[in-house]
Amino acid sequence: MIVLLGALGACGGTGEYLLSGDLYEVSCAACHGTDGRGGLGTDIGRGSNTDLALSDEQIAGVITVGPGNMPGFSRFTPEQVDSLVAYVRSLGE
Repeated sequence: MIVLLGALGACGGTGEYLLSGDLYEVSCAACHGTDGRGGLGTDIGRGSNTDLALSDEQIAGVITVGPGNMPGFSRFTPEQVDSLVAYVRSLGE
């Protein structure tokens, strides 16, 4: 399964069937780290990211539009975005 997920991410697959942690792993972890501690992207892990003070709607906007160097993920369904918001929040707990 990890090989399949990696292939989807590398091929720019939509991951239309993926939600939450699986979607994060394919679309976000390369920059934000598997634990949310950052790397190329902002640290969104526990106790380190002031962006988690944003509302769920604002975080959804960040995911969809992508500020700065972050790409936007407008191809994600509302269900996928909501699942990522919840997952990102769980990283900050």
